[in-house]
Amino acid sequence: MNEEKSTIISDLCSCPPFGNCCSNLLKCPPSRDIEINVMVANFQDRFRIPWQGGARRISLDSAVPLLLFPASLYFAAQGFWPTILMFPLVTLFLYYTHRTVRKYRVATKFFYVWTLTSASLVLIVFQFLVVPMLDINTNENIIITVTMIATAACFYFTKKHAIKSHLKYDLEMTNVNITDENLVLINETENVQCNTCKRDVPSRTYHCFVCKTCVIQQHIHSYWIDCCIGKHNRKPYMAGLVLGSVLFTFLSNLILTTLCHPFNVFATIMLPDDCSDVYYDIMYGICFVSGLYCFAVGIILFLMFINDIYMVSLGITYHEWQEQCKDFKSDCRSRHVIRNILPNWRAFFNNV
Repeated sequence: MNEEKSTIISDLCSCPPFGNCCSNLLKCPPSRDIEINVMVANFQDRFRIPWQGGARRISLDSAVPLLLFPASLYFAAQGFWPTILMFPLVTLFLYYTHRTVRKYRVATKFFYVWTLTSASLVLIVFQFLVVPMLDINTNENIIITVTMIATAACFYFTKKHAIKSHLKYDLEMTNVNITDENLVLINETENVQCNTCKRDVPSRTYHCFVCKTCVIQQHIHSYWIDCCIGKHNRKPYMAGLVLGSVLFTFLSNLILTTLCHPFNVFATIMLPDDCSDVYYDIMYGICFVSGLYCFAVGIILFLMFINDIYMVSLGITYHEWQEQCKDFKSDCRSRHVIRNILPNWRAFFNNV
């Protein structure tokens, strides 16, 4: 009454925007002046964990995958129909979330944390559940470990070398040391202008609204590893894709063929056959669902690798392919014919 606080939450909460939001929401009639963005920003600022040297802030988009992926995995392991239900739901959720953040160019750690969480949890399930409970050969485990380290190294160098394709005038936006020798200096003789920065940039340079800088030969901005794929980190990125597809496909085959009754193909390759009894124990169910997830990830990484091979053969990046397709009303791929494949691959390996 009389424009005073009208909820207990307003008195108990130490976040004024959150209290004001509750008051405005519970007014009669409700006020439309509800600052949701301010409330969320303040809530995220207070969402911290104790850490040496001071509490560290955790963003909500980083915290959600830490809870969502294990919960989805556990629910899907409950039975056949939960598995059938969860995989399409999670796939659609990730697809539309990724599509939305790309459309509105939102900077988020959600997919990066999802990558780290899912890969770590699947490998933990393999090492601490699959290997002790099932008959996994030592040599097979060594191959998995070596491939995992190689894949992680490729994506690590992809993320580390992403800064090499950034232009120097955006130092204040990229939060890097001004003495970093990896940064690309702008060639003032170039007459190409960035439509966003309104500055002269080298040819085939495009502005990334997430990284807030211009990137030379930008291929994509990968939300899954939280960096731009450009001129100087595209090779380790493609190596990570092919190694990751091999890793997760082999991991899936090991898990599913040891859980299910396998059959031989060409006398040497085993494939799963009868998986009807995997849900009798929750641990076996978790292993089975992890194997299915690995198979799906392996297929996706392989398709991404094939697409990158096609782009390199064309001599363009995916960003350039999208820009050219905007003017095509018919099928875009029919307009792109692979020519000069050897010079294109030579230029790719020579960083031209």
